[in-house]
Amino acid sequence: MEREAADKSQSDEVQVFDVGEALKKRDHLSGRVDMAKSPSSFVAVFQTRPRGGETHIHQHPDSDQILFVLKGEVTVEGLSGKYVLRPNQGVLIPAGVHYGFTNETQEDVVFLSTRTESTGGRRVAYVKNVPSDVHLKIPAEAISAKGIGRHIYVYAMDRSTIGISTLLLEEWNKKSLLRMNCEYTKDGDYVVAKLPERLVQWYKIESLPESDYHLIADPDKTKVRINLEPLIKREALNLKDDLTE
Repeated sequence: MEREAADKSQSDEVQVFDVGEALKKRDHLSGRVDMAKSPSSFVAVFQTRPRGGETHIHQHPDSDQILFVLKGEVTVEGLSGKYVLRPNQGVLIPAGVHYGFTNETQEDVVFLSTRTESTGGRRVAYVKNVPSDVHLKIPAEAISAKGIGRHIYVYAMDRSTIGISTLLLEEWNKKSLLRMNCEYTKDGDYVVAKLPERLVQWYKIESLPESDYHLIADPDKTKVRINLEPLIKREALNLKDDLTE
């Protein structure tokens, strides 16, 4: 009952916070104080020392984030470049967008961080996207209802399922172990996806003939699931044969 009351108060009551008071209570090792939250958002203040920050490029697949500088200067780095933020400047980082931030000055920086969920969000490290030699052939009509851009997106949904879509899908972002951009070429009425090396390594795929998977298209024609059960069964039989020889 106490837990239910606490959760209810987070969503049903106005929450006032004071940045100055929060900084007095901060953990001197982390420099972060959580100040207010609801079931769908949270607000925290950070005081980051020189050379500190989230210096490695990463992304949060479950939540948007806003950084707003109160004091000092912070450098935000994305895949498209670096941006220097000063007091009263901020940045919006949509869910799934890669970024990192660093205090590159000799003074502490103080900023607010807000996210559109209550826990702080999963953090997924950025890994350079390198196409592999494993290709996947998909009927273009199965994913082209809303057009196809420079990349398509490949999702590691579970141990036997790969998802491919032209869109950044909120539902798949939350469920998937990994999402990466996927380069492709066109071959007549087909799209040939060049699966990223990291994805291929995770699934331990050496080659992927059409007999090794089932393609399950979605009615909206923007996404497909690739069921790898035939590949898994074939490899299991090969292992059994090797063990009996």
